[in-house]
Amino acid sequence: MAPSHPHGDTARRHRLSLIACYTAPGGVAALTDLFAWSEWLPVISSVIAVIVASQLVLTLDVWQAASLVLKAVAMAAFVASLFWMITMMFAPRLTVLAVRGEPVLATVVHHEASRFLDRGSSDDEHCYRLQRTDGSPISGDICRGLDEFAVGDTMTVLVDPSGLIAPETPDEVGDTRFWQIPALVSLLAMLVLCWLTGGLTPGAGGDQVVRRRLPRPARHRHRSKYEL
Repeated sequence: MAPSHPHGDTARRHRLSLIACYTAPGGVAALTDLFAWSEWLPVISSVIAVIVASQLVLTLDVWQAASLVLKAVAMAAFVASLFWMITMMFAPRLTVLAVRGEPVLATVVHHEASRFLDRGSSDDEHCYRLQRTDGSPISGDICRGLDEFAVGDTMTVLVDPSGLIAPETPDEVGDTRFWQIPALVSLLAMLVLCWLTGGLTPGAGGDQVVRRRLPRPARHRHRSKYEL
């Protein structure tokens, strides 16, 4: 039997495909956090990423033929991707305000409360519109799960000079590291696990050896002179 080593191009393609698929939901979550888009967008992008990965790399045939090690690593990569997406729903806006936010004395001028259902239970959201003490408006609202402020309250907030990102209180911005560190750890873990998964998929690993049977030589049958 002669060994045949699979080409590294397949492993590279699988690795890059998985990294692209599992990184995309975190990117969508970051944009959602920065520009206050719908929180459903990261969830939808995560579902799409899994579907695309199942078509490009982790197909049904590959999954059925995969070893337990490959399945465990692939699931760990998906879990790391989820953590990356969740942290990116909170870290980007706080990071931008921590870096370039300008302290402004502001007054609460409007309070809007809304209630929505989540798995059978109701959750409240309170959003507050602010303006500077000189009367000029501040772009974006501060939203909380609890009713923390009242109309007429005056507070110091960090404001993005460009006005593209909603303001936030210094206390909340001070917790930026709480989201930054898990975001970095989950991103690194996801990249490593996607790299391993792409290399372990059948036919993609450069260290896997595929054995091929050489054709058996044809047997020559000697006819006896006594045979008819």
